[in-house]
Amino acid sequence: MRWNKTLAVGAALVLSTACGGVDDQEAVESLPDFAGTSLELNTDAPAQDGAALVAQDLMQVEASLDGQGAAMLEGARMQVKALNDALRQALVPIADLVKQSSSAQTGDVLVYGPTDRANATFKLSVRKGAGGRYQWKLEARPLNSTDDVAYKLVAAGALKRDGEAHRGRGTLALSLDNLKAVAPSFAGQGKLMMSFAHFGQGSKSLAYRLADFTPNPAVHEAVTGAFVGHKLQATGATRVRVLAPYNLPSTATAAKEKVLSSVRHIPGTGGRVDVRAWGGDIAANTYYVGSACWNAQEKELFRVLFQCSDTSGPGNCTEVPGSRVGTFQDCPAVELRGDVSPPEGTGDAVTPEPGNPGAPEDVPADVTAGF
Repeated sequence: MRWNKTLAVGAALVLSTACGGVDDQEAVESLPDFAGTSLELNTDAPAQDGAALVAQDLMQVEASLDGQGAAMLEGARMQVKALNDALRQALVPIADLVKQSSSAQTGDVLVYGPTDRANATFKLSVRKGAGGRYQWKLEARPLNSTDDVAYKLVAAGALKRDGEAHRGRGTLALSLDNLKAVAPSFAGQGKLMMSFAHFGQGSKSLAYRLADFTPNPAVHEAVTGAFVGHKLQATGATRVRVLAPYNLPSTATAAKEKVLSSVRHIPGTGGRVDVRAWGGDIAANTYYVGSACWNAQEKELFRVLFQCSDTSGPGNCTEVPGSRVGTFQDCPAVELRGDVSPPEGTGDAVTPEPGNPGAPEDVPADVTAGF
């Protein structure tokens, strides 16, 4: 497998073998790529999920949703898009740096760069560790600086390959705070830590922890919580669980609720979301649960919300007036029908969603390099 051309590492094919037994091409193929680390909702609409591989410099392109999908789907998608756009802040500079052979080697560490980009200078270091596990770190310093002390750790991770390039089990951590410190025009803030596991060419399982994370606080409220997701190679089916602050339909005002969403989508068929929501217009000691489904074109076919108290069981919840659209039977597949099944908790668990191909390793607690 090779990196997609927009995050290409085509030059890796002609990289030279570094002295000391660390091979440039092997090191490059042991770095993560966007396809293996990004969340996906609808593989037939990659641009809307931010999963389209569009190379970007150090600028944030806020989600440009078409607003035609189910409201609960669009609310979750905003978070997926923000996360995927942030991943590019690490992966695009890495892809550019390794288009050239490593510039230096110290022991078992290869160094690529430094290279100037839009408003920062980047340097990538890759270390061959024990058991075939490669570690890497991406550092940045202000443009026009020549002081090595000015470098800050922007991203770091590790990958133990399973044979395919960029595939295996590993971690990735990204500090938007450090990126902003060296490039003040960058709008993002917070941290994103993740772990991933790949199963064959197309199946993947992902877990993320976000800490005060936003690509742009002026337009996107910061999130602290956990996201998980997976994709199955055989069917292309995807499933994600995300925590999103947005205005839930059928609430009194435009105030944003905290919405924990479990979303699944089957290519060519459609999808479903189940939610648990609190805060915003929802009274203290109560919460909402709900479901919605849509067809392959993301046209909403069914939606309902229920209001529950902290002490009541699901059977004692009451339907929110005006929230119902259609019936469960309108959903396009048997597996997308059934009673409301909201995700548990408040969005801080990294337990995989049902039907996952396997769990990834533990998510890093912070953005650290290890070398």
